[in-house]
Amino acid sequence: MDEYDQSKYWAAPARNFRSSARLYLQHLLVQNTLGYLLEPTIEKSVANAKAKPLKIADLACGNGIWLTELHSHLASNNIPAQLDGFDVNPIYFPDAAYRPPNVTLKKLDILAKPLPIELIGVYDVVHIRALGSVIPTADLSPVLTVVFELLKPGGYIQWDESRGDRFIVESPSPQIPKVHCDTLVHVLKAGLQAKGIVSDWVDVLDTHLDKFGFQNVQQHIQQKRKQDFKGWTEDYLMVWEELATLFPPKSKAPMSREEWIDLFSKAVGETEQGVVVHQGTVVTAIGQKPT
Repeated sequence: MDEYDQSKYWAAPARNFRSSARLYLQHLLVQNTLGYLLEPTIEKSVANAKAKPLKIADLACGNGIWLTELHSHLASNNIPAQLDGFDVNPIYFPDAAYRPPNVTLKKLDILAKPLPIELIGVYDVVHIRALGSVIPTADLSPVLTVVFELLKPGGYIQWDESRGDRFIVESPSPQIPKVHCDTLVHVLKAGLQAKGIVSDWVDVLDTHLDKFGFQNVQQHIQQKRKQDFKGWTEDYLMVWEELATLFPPKSKAPMSREEWIDLFSKAVGETEQGVVVHQGTVVTAIGQKPT
């Protein structure tokens, strides 16, 4: 795991159509968990806002699925909006010919300074989802600074996140073993710990927003649905299969590439017998920039 750099790994162009398909699955699973695109307090506020159209940004937007689905939702409620997505890797972006005209997707490293001047202070809502995979420590100030700069006075942040270091392995019955899935999760956790990567900040995301200066902070914790556990398991498996490149081949290290591939294969076999792996919950934290 010495070569693993969280901030670069997830932006690698090698993960294209396969990763994009996984992002569609992940979106569906999160929506099944949350039951909303815009958190209800935010949606009620912006729906009643006098200034139209709304301007909403999605950071690390991937293939833009949250924005395109939000377009349909807002349009069905006659709420005009300009929806802008930003991501460091545009390889996932669908062509403009297949996007709603009010959805724009642009290549942008949101942590590179300075932000384009035309983006400063213009958004009613800034949305973040599953950004924890590129945050190696509990220092959220770089991301929150960007959000603060993008928002209008009185604008909202909505951050949906799960703990990237928490994996719960369950078997449907005592007769179906889960030892290989347990071992795989143990290896992953040990690797993250060795790199100093922690995700406990997700449990207190509202506290981070409050300390940074956001007002009217709320946090909601939603349990993942049992009927989605298989989907979550397969979403993770698509990521874990690609991790083989991080292990040295034919090495005397704690685990070689060949050993990881063998372990992964056996873990997949357990999931085919009904074993599931999930992260338990999705956390949503919201806050408002002072007016």
